Amino acid sequence: MVLVRTSTLAIGDVHGCGEELADLLARCDRWYPGGRLVFVGDLFTKGPHPELVVDLILRRRREGQRIDLICGNHDLRLRDALRRRAQGAHLDTLPETEASTIRQLERRDMLDAASDLTSEACGRIQIRDPRKRWVIVHGGIDPALGLDATPDHVKIQIKALEGMPHWWERYDGRDGLIVVGHKPLWAPLIRRSAGGEPFVAVIDTGCAYGGALTAYCVEDDRLIQVASRQPPSNGFTGPPAELIEPTTRSASGVLARTLAK
Repeated sequence: MVLVRTSTLAIGDVHGCGEELADLLARCDRWYPGGRLVFVGDLFTKGPHPELVVDLILRRRREGQRIDLICGNHDLRLRDALRRRAQGAHLDTLPETEASTIRQLERRDMLDAASDLTSEACGRIQIRDPRKRWVIVHGGIDPALGLDATPDHVKIQIKALEGMPHWWERYDGRDGLIVVGHKPLWAPLIRRSAGGEPFVAVIDTGCAYGGALTAYCVEDDRLIQVASRQPPSNGFTGPPAELIEPTTRSASGVLARTLAK
């Protein structure tokens, strides 16, 4: 079965995991060939193959696929490091994570292209459906302020303090479906209304830490995943079975449909 109508696929935090991104996009192509891709942010740092992420985005754009990039907090950090590097800063003076990514990109002659993509991502905070049914943003919103009144830096950076509820636990769906990354979870979290309609989708599943890389089709309420090739780290001790089975249970206790094969 191939779904041929126009589709929007939000791609969770890639973090330089280029091989997993290639796996995920190949899987997405089976169900949504030519679908619009929206990367939720944090494209290049932490993972081992940022140059592959650059290559995949550029190559697919050349082939005519629509790809949009959204600003993540690590994109801002990389942009700042790239600016310092362009001004002559030595790599040893830059933050270790960003320096490692820049070194890899320089080695593969992809630094200029990655700089352009990073600047592009940092110039867009969100993508919203014209009918205002959904929005894709990196971090989330302040539910007390609502989508339109939440400052841009909050939309990028918001995370719950220790012992405090996450923003999505306080959000009631009044601004429609909000799709985010930013907070790595073991499995995608889909919150739903009493009628079953999704109004939150959290799709950062910790690929850089050994979890999975996740895509979410907003029109069809479908998840597509591939397992990470990275060793477990940052508290991730190995992907649980639900990350790679045909269906996965969201943290809200409601089944979300997953196309895993």
